[in-house]
Amino acid sequence: MGELHLVEKFGEGGINVMLTSVGRRAYLVNYFKEAIGERGTVIATNSHPDATGMLAADVACVVPRANEECFIESLLDICSRYHVKLLMSLHDWEAPFIAARIDSFKEVGTFPIVSDPHVQEICLDKWATFDFVRQMGWSTPESFLSLVAAKEALGKELIQFPVILKPRRGQGSIGITVAYNLEELEAEYKLLLLKVTRMESNGIMCDAESLIIQQYVSGIDYDLEVVNDLHGRYVSVLAKKKLASRAGECELAETVEEQRLTDLGREIGSKTGHLGVLDVDVIERDGILYILEFNPRFGGCYPFSHMAGANLPAAYVAWAIGMQPDPLWLRVRPGVRSIKDIMIVVDQRH
Repeated sequence: MGELHLVEKFGEGGINVMLTSVGRRAYLVNYFKEAIGERGTVIATNSHPDATGMLAADVACVVPRANEECFIESLLDICSRYHVKLLMSLHDWEAPFIAARIDSFKEVGTFPIVSDPHVQEICLDKWATFDFVRQMGWSTPESFLSLVAAKEALGKELIQFPVILKPRRGQGSIGITVAYNLEELEAEYKLLLLKVTRMESNGIMCDAESLIIQQYVSGIDYDLEVVNDLHGRYVSVLAKKKLASRAGECELAETVEEQRLTDLGREIGSKTGHLGVLDVDVIERDGILYILEFNPRFGGCYPFSHMAGANLPAAYVAWAIGMQPDPLWLRVRPGVRSIKDIMIVVDQRH
């Protein structure tokens, strides 16, 4: 069953999809527009009207930021007005607010593909991620919540320089820095601690222990999109080898198909029970797969999967209307190398 056959199955009602905090993800807007064809509408929301994702959407709505008053009410109003059937959040910081009001969305006929607050906390709190990964028996870099604990581990040679410092609830590589000796560690820790107090967040930034210090691990970078269905059941994993990145976002990647990555993705999807896509950063060193981070949304690597034959937007639309997606939409052709480019978009509204 291909994309064109999918839109023929919608029936009279069609389906409207809303992508929140769409930002520059115009490609996702276009993927969903292709999936639903003429039988639905793609609505995009953002706190800034000039995001390119807003320009690509059928309907664009400016909403407050997630930590501002009336954010949820604004989304609910849009969902009710446009009869939105499926909502996908594309921003880490707003997802917890949507998850906390998921029943309100269902009351207006909208199904948010947003995991419950417990899963959100595991993903968005890097210390909770570390703790969860260790409890599951998977590998992850040794981590510490205080400078004292990190220095003690260094003194006992439990870890070695370099170490990486990052905000405990950061996003998009914001604030991440590397220290190569004790003097740098102390200076970077003090500076980052000051910066974190000025960082915008979803209102749940930790006041204490707001930084995390980790053993720096280098090796082969992988991105796993762990795909669960709308009931939180594991379906598949889409794996890429990241070959080049800029500012925390992958720019060059190649799809891979390896059993050990599939096995790890299956375990993660089964243990978290998340809804939708869970973007997982993994590094292989000396044959060991280290889990670095969980992102409970479409990640920046998804276009590489789409170029290699996957079609998760079509799959989620199919599930939303009670159909089974084409199995080809849930896998990638291995060995497909893709590169991100910059595209200039003319604002036709002016």
